[in-house]
Order: sequence, then structure tokens, then C-alpha cells
Amino acid sequence: AEEGWYGRADATYAFDGKLDHDPVVSDVIGSMGSNSDVEEAWGADLGLGYGLANGVRLEGVLGYSSGDLGVPTDVNGTLAGTRSFPRGYLQTTDLMFNGIYDFNRGGAFQPYIGVGVGAVRANVKGSNLIYSSGTDLSAANGFSDTDTSFAYQGLLGFGYKLSEKLTMDVGYKYFSAEKLDLNGLNGGINYEGDLTKHTAS
Repeated sequence: AEEGWYGRADATYAFDGKLDHDPVVSDVIGSMGSNSDVEEAWGADLGLGYGLANGVRLEGVLGYSSGDLGVPTDVNGTLAGTRSFPRGYLQTTDLMFNGIYDFNRGGAFQPYIGVGVGAVRANVKGSNLIYSSGTDLSAANGFSDTDTSFAYQGLLGFGYKLSEKLTMDVGYKYFSAEKLDLNGLNGGINYEGDLTKHTAS
């Protein structure tokens, strides 16, 4: 229909991104530095929207993504009895409200642009130093926490009409969330994180 409700489902892959994590107190010995890279983050989106005849679409989308963090080896100073062992992961659940404009609404090939705002719930863990005793390993620094933050995104892509009721969508999404409060591991220093992701769908 030229105007009406629609549902959408997407498979997503974050091909680039980073978590910029800074300790809330600088110059703490053993604290992690630099940024962690978002790696191999796969996910899915489900949404419901309403399209207008003038090409404007409004939609709500619930998304989930999970992948590894490429944690850096940078450490502030040295921490006795530890060794380098970078590792981490990132899981996000987001609820976004998007405004989209379709060009060439009456044609089979429909490029689009859009913006979105909402919230993200991030479950994140990262560390790059461990204590080891035999086969027992424990993190000596880093963070492990879940926090919710405001998020925004930019959208770009195209739809191709396969039939009157089915459109294939290929898209790119720039996603950003700031000021994630992350508690330090084992009572260590806390961190503040800013997340950005570049995602194909």
C-alpha cells in the first residue's frame, strides 16, 4: 500500500566500532588505557512502522547485538604479580525510534536516509591484566557492568520491492551511545565508556 503499517526484520553485523573507556580517576596504577575495538558483533532487529504516501516512515525498532571486544594492552604503570591477557565482550539491547524518508517511493528501487533516537542497555566486560596461580586465572583490572544510556543513530540504504507486499532492505547504520558508567572489576577503579558502531543490515 502507498500508506499504512509494516513490519520489519533485519540481520545485522557491526563491521567496525569502538568503546572508548576512560577511568573516572586518572593515574591509577594498573588501570586500562586506550580504546577497545568492537569485533564480530552479530545481531538482529525487529520493528513496526507506519509509512506515509509522501515517503516519510516512522518506526520503532528493538535490536540485539553480541560480539567480542578487542581490548588493548595499554596499562597505566605496572602491577606486580600480573601478566597481560586482554579479553572482553559486548552485548547490547536497544530500543530506537526512527524517522526515515524514502526517495522514489513509487518505484521498485527506493533509496532512503533517516535518523533515530532511543536507549541502549549495554552489558560489557573488559580486562587486560590477570593474576595467575597454577591453572586459576582472575582479572586484575578492567570493568564488568551493565548500564543504560541515551543513544542516537544515522541510517542510509535502499529498499528494492520484490513484490507489492515485500521489500528487501540493504542498509548502513552509524550508532552512538555516550557516558556508560562501568564498575571496576574486583573493587577496582570505575570507568566511563562511549560506544560507537558501524553496522550493515
